Amino acid sequence: MISSKTWNFIIPFFIFSLIFMPLLNLISSGNSFEFSDNKIHSAAEKFYEEEWITNRNFTTPDSWYITKGSLGDPSDLEAEIDNGEAKFIIYGEKRLFSNINGTPQNSDWIPMKKAEESIYPDLFEINENGCNASHEYWEGTGNNLFGVPGNQTRNRPSVLWKRLIKMPHNMSDYIITASDLIAIFNGTANYNVETPNDTLTGTNPTRAENDHTKFYVQLTNLEDKIRYEAASYEPIYLGNGSLDANINYGSIDSINDTYMTSAPEDVLNYFLNRVFEYDYQNFSVILGIDIDCEDNYGQTDRDTYYSLLIKTCNLTFNYERKIDQLSNIAWNQICKEISDISNYSVIITDARLNFKYKINETWTETSPNSEIQILVNENKHPETIKLSSATSSFQEAKIGGFDIKNLITDDVNLSLQVYIADNFALNKSREISIDDVSLMLSYIIIEPDELITEGEEWIWVVYFLVGALIGLVGIFSIYQTHFKYPPMVRKVRKLKKKIKKGKDTKPFTINSREEIIKAKVEKNMQTLDLEKFQDKKKIDK
Repeated sequence: MISSKTWNFIIPFFIFSLIFMPLLNLISSGNSFEFSDNKIHSAAEKFYEEEWITNRNFTTPDSWYITKGSLGDPSDLEAEIDNGEAKFIIYGEKRLFSNINGTPQNSDWIPMKKAEESIYPDLFEINENGCNASHEYWEGTGNNLFGVPGNQTRNRPSVLWKRLIKMPHNMSDYIITASDLIAIFNGTANYNVETPNDTLTGTNPTRAENDHTKFYVQLTNLEDKIRYEAASYEPIYLGNGSLDANINYGSIDSINDTYMTSAPEDVLNYFLNRVFEYDYQNFSVILGIDIDCEDNYGQTDRDTYYSLLIKTCNLTFNYERKIDQLSNIAWNQICKEISDISNYSVIITDARLNFKYKINETWTETSPNSEIQILVNENKHPETIKLSSATSSFQEAKIGGFDIKNLITDDVNLSLQVYIADNFALNKSREISIDDVSLMLSYIIIEPDELITEGEEWIWVVYFLVGALIGLVGIFSIYQTHFKYPPMVRKVRKLKKKIKKGKDTKPFTINSREEIIKAKVEKNMQTLDLEKFQDKKKIDK
């Protein structure tokens, strides 16, 4: 059986454990009573509107910086601040090539064979009239008209003159946008040349392609990996006039100055651009003359070309700066963070961006998709501004501004970017200017009515309750162990403790029951005598 003394300690300890220990654990955790935004408490909403852009009129470069994308060609674009405007510069340029013109000169052109196994004409040269070739096909014995021994295998000669061209610019940055090729030739031949209109005589005459020549101009890269025929002409009736096969020479037929047929301009542009893809600064032009003498008789045949002359070659073309798709450049500003506004909750209710823009010259039609883009925290706004909409005077990007609220986080990093969406040629630089950039933020700050530090309102309550409980437990413990006993019992309990511990005690006398009763009766009798004396005294008066 548990003694009353033991209960005196168990009960206070039990109370302490039930109440004090959970509170102590709550304090040590540091979490349960912290201030929480989703907790109902007294608060006030304050409304604000604030301009978020610094140096919005570009009076200096302060607060703004430039970035270029790695795609496309970053050298196509540049940016600067000038006269209170932020400018995007798209570099354009137009140049003219006209180095090949007039009569070919011997110092510029190098003769060469058409192929390794081909043969040259009997005579070929560059003289004061141009590039000339002379040839006579002769199957008989002895020398021909030009002193070359007769030879049946000399029926297909050719000669080329090649000129190397080095461009003053790296053509990888340019596009051929316009071109023109003019080449003029003439020629003379004898009637002994068989043409489609000739009547063949002699022994076993045959005809397939007849005798003919071809004049042409070719474009090629420096290593001669590709060749494009840019102009040509085949005068199939040169030497027109029937002549008996037994007669060596007849009358002379001529073709006067005649233009070669050049490739259409767009095709010629393509040829030139393709050639420069192999070598960005070098290409070659070839002037060529082919002669084809067909053996039309079973007996000896003679075909005489007195002069085949390329008199003039003029090649000109315009090349413009190539602007590469995906190139981009931006003006950027890192604005202050939303959390910088207040330590309390901030709700953005509206964010309106606007600015003014213009262009110094109408945007080119060859790039209809290029645009100004808006990026916030590197996220692109769905609305853009086509460069083709820009005029020479400032205009608002959008009436009422762009709603960019959904792009704003705590960070507000703004980029105004020119984005090139097409590959195209630009003949002249363009400047797109922006000014008066504005980002107006509307927001609400939710503030408590009184300044409250997180958790502070609860921690003092906890401290007070803990102190009060400790006091109550202490009082209860003292009462249970001491004050609930009468004085005499307390003296006895104290004496017993001292005796148990072997301490000295002061002697005291305990009266018997009879002595206690006698003392009590005597005390009562004294009280009665006093009352009688007081009553007698009142009567005497």
